[in-house]
Amino acid sequence: MTAPHFFAPDVSGARIALADDEARHATRVLRMRPGEEITVSDGAGNVVRATVEKAAGLVASVTERWTEPPGVPALHVFQAIPKTGKLDFVVQKLTELGVDVIQPFPATRSVARWDERKAAAQTQRLMAIAREAAKQSRRAWLPVVRPPVPLGSLDLPACTLVLDEEADRRVRDALPAEPPLSIGLVVGPEGGLDRDEVRGLAARGARAVTLGRLVLRTETAALAAVAVVGVRYERLG
Repeated sequence: MTAPHFFAPDVSGARIALADDEARHATRVLRMRPGEEITVSDGAGNVVRATVEKAAGLVASVTERWTEPPGVPALHVFQAIPKTGKLDFVVQKLTELGVDVIQPFPATRSVARWDERKAAAQTQRLMAIAREAAKQSRRAWLPVVRPPVPLGSLDLPACTLVLDEEADRRVRDALPAEPPLSIGLVVGPEGGLDRDEVRGLAARGARAVTLGRLVLRTETAALAAVAVVGVRYERLG
């Protein structure tokens, strides 16, 4: 059985003490006991294997350490805010698939609308969801979950693809032969991006692409596009 995985701000010492919330999860939910193994990451690629010494507060002694490099290309997903509840699922699954940066944005056709207070609360919620998903998938790197900004203010990588059912070029055919440093994927809401939004992104250098003849739900499209990119550059598969 794979050792449970946790995150801690610092894993450089000979002993690791988990933060209160992580320690509670380890002892109350997972019932960790002295002598059992865990892995702990600082969320920036540094990982240790450790043996639990004390369950209360969960202190563990390090037995092995290593560093995992970041994935190349870095995957940035810009997800239009969908209907209530869908974004939780999208963030969870994108994290499991290894996405590095996740940022929602309000699109013209987005049904849900966030004011400043709700945007702040939702960002914190999505960060927590991403953290739990990263623990489940044993990630060495925590994804960055950014607060929402308008579409025109998104910080797009030089290689950015826009999912558009009217495009005539497939995702796989638009990907460079050699992996760039980062790839952006822009995913519209229910109903897709409107033509002005697609044209605005094209003016910034983004390329419209399609996933094929099937019309996918917004939450499915994001995952399918990431899978195509991940397989192409051997981050998946």
